[in-house]
Amino acid sequence: MTTPVFTEPIPDLGRWFVDRDDEVCVLRYDGGDRRTLGIEGAREVGDLIAERAARDEPPVLVLVVDVLHAELAEVRQMSDGRPIADWAPWVRAIDLVEHYPSATVVAVERQASCGGLELSLAADLRVASPTARLGVLETRMGILPGAGGTQRLPELVGTGNAALLVLTGATVSGNEAHRMGLVQLLDHDPVGRAIALAEHLATIGPVVLGAAKGALAAGRVRSADGFRAEGKAFLSVVGTEPTKRRIDAWLDAQRAGTNPALDTSPLP
Repeated sequence: MTTPVFTEPIPDLGRWFVDRDDEVCVLRYDGGDRRTLGIEGAREVGDLIAERAARDEPPVLVLVVDVLHAELAEVRQMSDGRPIADWAPWVRAIDLVEHYPSATVVAVERQASCGGLELSLAADLRVASPTARLGVLETRMGILPGAGGTQRLPELVGTGNAALLVLTGATVSGNEAHRMGLVQLLDHDPVGRAIALAEHLATIGPVVLGAAKGALAAGRVRSADGFRAEGKAFLSVVGTEPTKRRIDAWLDAQRAGTNPALDTSPLP
């Protein structure tokens, strides 16, 4: 049987902009009305990060993230047989953030959830507005975090808080995320605070920052088996009929002008 080819473009996806590029590099995502990040957007940010990582003196990286989730129309294609290998740009982008040779800081003004949060989790530090929303919504979609969320969240917030976020599919405020340890700094101007922090880090220099990051990484208790288990769990549900119906309902709501990702959460 011939494997179906999914090449049709998804409309209204956003793009990344370089707002600054000296000793500090600021990459900002504009996701448009949908505020989703697709495969090509993941490829784009991966390329931008890789170019800066290869410099003799990599700048401190600031990612301004306003991403509600990965583009569900593409996830729905996976339900119908689109090869999992097509999502390699997501894995690459997150890996590039995590292993960037200098410091990385994420700024969240409004919301970072699902893939937006998983990208943010790979950074060294996160700065958010007190009123921002952060979380992993995937279980509400009939799936689960598939880009490392189940592995990186417990490192930051503990197993109980990670279970609360993953199982409920709810978001928490920046204030609550800070209390949990998901966010390191709060500011009503998170972008400005993140840039100020990055400017301070830049005075330390990439050699020292890279060495310090390597030492911190050595203290992590992490297993490749955990990431493989997450991937298998994701694939075990993404093609089921209940999940297809949930994703279709979510997409229908988006087309009708509402966005379930912005639902008020029962969590603080």
